[in-house]
Amino acid sequence: MADFAGVQLKVGPFYVYSLCIMLGMLASILTVLFFWKREKYSFDRFAILIFIALPTAIVGARMFFIIQQAIAHNWQTVKRFWAIWEGGLSIHGGVIVSTICCVAYVVFSKHPKRIDLKKAFSIILPAVLIGQAIGRWGNFANHEVYGGIMEENSLAFKILPSVIRQHMFISGHYRLPLFLYESIANFVGYIVIVWILNFFNWLRPGTTAGIYILYYGIIRFGMEPLREDNYTIYKVISALYIVVGIIFVIVCEFMGSSKYNVYKVPLYKPQWTKKYFYFIVYEPKNTGINFNLKSKNNKTAVAAKE
Repeated sequence: MADFAGVQLKVGPFYVYSLCIMLGMLASILTVLFFWKREKYSFDRFAILIFIALPTAIVGARMFFIIQQAIAHNWQTVKRFWAIWEGGLSIHGGVIVSTICCVAYVVFSKHPKRIDLKKAFSIILPAVLIGQAIGRWGNFANHEVYGGIMEENSLAFKILPSVIRQHMFISGHYRLPLFLYESIANFVGYIVIVWILNFFNWLRPGTTAGIYILYYGIIRFGMEPLREDNYTIYKVISALYIVVGIIFVIVCEFMGSSKYNVYKVPLYKPQWTKKYFYFIVYEPKNTGINFNLKSKNNKTAVAAKE
């Protein structure tokens, strides 16, 4: 039986860890692009945000990990702070640092057509979930993010595919594949928050961003104590995620609702579908724009109740 402790899988000269991170970023970018275009925001501003978000996310993710390693006195890892292909990217750090940088751009940009910050939060933050879901398979490739010993007669061991069981044989024992559990949780959250709540716009701008923060905080707060290598800093950050997420949801969903005009846009052409199949658009009242968004069947959006 091969012991995969410290093993990093590669495809030719490329580390699978790095490939998963890049694929996850691409999936998140394409998700954001879909909703960005639906809001009629310009592609050049989207490109600028991506140009800001990607490098700052990597820097922030690595910076938080190195800080955590320094707190744990793992100085050998700290000395190799540049070796990201060996693993060691904090999702918390990537999201926090890139969010701060992107918010700074949106707030201080002098572009004549302003981006609604709450809408930007709702479009961008939940899309990160698909990147996180895919990125966790990079942890699988590096044989990290696992839990305690998994007994061979346990249900978890029996239902896992053999390839995962084999690669979870680490340091002489089968380990619980926490990377898999979190990947599944992230993917489920992605489908619900992005392709149901965001797609139909049932909630007010910014609310789904708060749900993402709250949801991921709960996931990490629950899973962090189960990890073989767990750190207090991530438990604290996850708890803060939960608090901030709750506040964000309350503020965005229940306060300042009068700042938007609300419209329904039918998804399909047949008249009978318009009552059931539509998404909602929130247009800031202070834009001075005569709202005239067209649906796929070239019918003007119908005003909905405030």
